[in-house]
Amino acid sequence: MAKANHAVRPPLLSTQLTAVEDGALTLDDDAEWTEVEVSGDHSGAVACDVDLHDVRLTRARFTGAELLRARLADVVIEDCDLSGAMLESVDLHRVELRDCRMSGVVFTRARLRDVRFERCRLDGASFRMSEAERASFHESMMAGTDFYGAKLPDVRFFGCDLSGADFSTATLKGARFHGSTVEGIKGGRALAGIVIDSTQLVPVSQVVLASLGIVVDDDAEPEPR
Repeated sequence: MAKANHAVRPPLLSTQLTAVEDGALTLDDDAEWTEVEVSGDHSGAVACDVDLHDVRLTRARFTGAELLRARLADVVIEDCDLSGAMLESVDLHRVELRDCRMSGVVFTRARLRDVRFERCRLDGASFRMSEAERASFHESMMAGTDFYGAKLPDVRFFGCDLSGADFSTATLKGARFHGSTVEGIKGGRALAGIVIDSTQLVPVSQVVLASLGIVVDDDAEPEPR
């Protein structure tokens, strides 16, 4: 039987993208960006059904932007600020995000296919009810991230800070957490089927025991007289 391939497929970018001057492109409803390299400040933009294909975003700001049902395919996002952005019901396909500031970003009900986050700040982010297929997170700050009800089979969390992250009712079978900080994560029952390294045995065990209501107490109650 052939072994399943969980490797994230990289974006397929054109060799020559057209550099766009700041302000030359705006994010309006049904906007389409194709074969361009974009920077500049797009903070607070509000738009539905935006389509980005074959695009590189570099040192761009999308702080507090609201992009409902956006579609991104073959996109690289590098050194950008998406803090507090609302990206509900977005579809990401072959997308890489590197060195991005994304504190409090909302990916609720997102669909992620071949998506890689590397050295991103995702503390307080929300991936509630999202679905991922071949997705990975590397060396990223993800304390308090919300994965409630997300479908994350075989997702990779390598070297991330997941302190206090919420995986309640998530699907995680085959997900790997190697090198990640897992103290205080929530939703121990959802951890069935994950893969950890030996250094994570104690903190993961504590989370699972707590979810089952098991109390570890070395002090026995005195016998009744």
